[in-house]
Amino acid sequence: MAVRSSLSLRLSLWLLGVVVVAFGGYALLDARITARQWEDNLEAWALKISNVIKDSTHHSMLLNRKEDVPYIIEAIANEPGVEGVRIYDKEGTIIVSADAAEVGQRADLHAEACVVCHAAGEPLGAVPEDRRARVYRDADGRRVLGLINPIANSPACATADCHAHAPETTVLGVLDVKVSLAEADARLAATRRLSLTAAVVIALAVGLVSAVFIDRTVRRPVKGLIAGTERIAQGDLEAEISVAGGDEVGRLAEAFNRMTADLRKARRENEEWSRKLERKVVDKTEELSRAQRQVIHMEKMASLGKLAATVAHELNNPLAGILNYARLVERSLAEGGGAEDRDEMGRSLAVIQQESRRCGEIVRNLLAFSRRSGAELALHHLHAVIERALLIVRHLLEMSDVEVVTALAAGDDGLVCDADQLQQALVALLVNAAEAMPDGGTLTVATREVDGRLELTVTDTGVGIPAENLPHIFEPFFSSKKETSGAGLGLAVVYGIVRRHGAEIEVDSAVGRGTSFRLLLPRHPPGEGSAEA
Repeated sequence: MAVRSSLSLRLSLWLLGVVVVAFGGYALLDARITARQWEDNLEAWALKISNVIKDSTHHSMLLNRKEDVPYIIEAIANEPGVEGVRIYDKEGTIIVSADAAEVGQRADLHAEACVVCHAAGEPLGAVPEDRRARVYRDADGRRVLGLINPIANSPACATADCHAHAPETTVLGVLDVKVSLAEADARLAATRRLSLTAAVVIALAVGLVSAVFIDRTVRRPVKGLIAGTERIAQGDLEAEISVAGGDEVGRLAEAFNRMTADLRKARRENEEWSRKLERKVVDKTEELSRAQRQVIHMEKMASLGKLAATVAHELNNPLAGILNYARLVERSLAEGGGAEDRDEMGRSLAVIQQESRRCGEIVRNLLAFSRRSGAELALHHLHAVIERALLIVRHLLEMSDVEVVTALAAGDDGLVCDADQLQQALVALLVNAAEAMPDGGTLTVATREVDGRLELTVTDTGVGIPAENLPHIFEPFFSSKKETSGAGLGLAVVYGIVRRHGAEIEVDSAVGRGTSFRLLLPRHPPGEGSAEA
């Protein structure tokens, strides 16, 4: 693939191909021209021989010495390169030949070599000047040049006493001289081979020189550009290309070096800006961290203050009642009243007991909410915990006309937990659900296994929770109940118990549609003292 995609190699191959085609074409054209010249020269030589024969035999024929003609023809036919000499009369009969066996034979006037002069097999009338020579192959496959030289009826022949011819006869016969082209073909083939060899050698030499030139002027500079580009692609902006001339490649290398210098400058500027930005980010991050710590501290203090104010408010009312009723009892004892005063003191003491229990409940819920340890973890069955919780609130549910529907999944319901705390959380959810359905409704408790954990869902069809209250329902002392009995610690305690078990709790509620609490309980909560716990 790399060889096929090499620009210098493709240029070299194209140039070599053009040179080979050009020199090959020139060699072939030169060979054809040389062959034509050789044939023209041989035709001229054969014509000279033919004229020599005519001139040599003309005088003997005028003196009617026909016996001299065969000797002359035989002597000339023995010359190297001469294949044969014949004399035909105008009817196509051989009257003289270097081969005595041919004398008297008649040529086929319809043959390709004769039809040129003998139209439709008629006796010879004239010989066209441009069709006297012909080239053909003999029985051995060698090429032979045949030349027809007409013997004209000259005035001397027409007036001679020996064989006078009518003056209107233009041609008395033809002299046929055959010359071998074997030597010429051999020399021509050698010349053609030499020309082709020279063309190939010159083409290879030109191709080699061109390849070296292309390698120096194209491949090496382009290779340097590629290497520099690859180094830049790898992040090395110090790469530079040596400029080796003022041509296009050299100018490209100069532009490449300028681009690299600009990139180095831009990178230094970017690095400087990055360092400045990093310092600014570190400074701002530290400022934000300090501000965040301050905000968190302020939020903690605000939450602590809110919690203290809420606890003080929650405790202040029952304590004020206890104080007032205690004074009433004290005054009644000081006055020493009768039975009516004793009844009033009994009612006051009952109120004092009730308010004291209320204070104790508030403190107990605060302790449960803030407790981080002390859970007694053991293997329990979730369905058994659910049944005990439903048994505890059964009377409340019946009084509120609430229908209970359970959908407990079959299978292993075992998990490691504090059964009492889990039951406390479940009772709180069930009580909240019953209080959310003052006119009755349906309470559904369902379980199933989800990704190796047990899912517990408590769903009611009550009034629902407003959307603006959902983010605050797990906050301590947050309550939407109008009754004084709502201290707002129930769901906060539930949240604390759930998180201590490494579980998750989710709420889905809408006003008028009801509320659904979903608990995802792991079968094995994180160990006490771990980071997750």
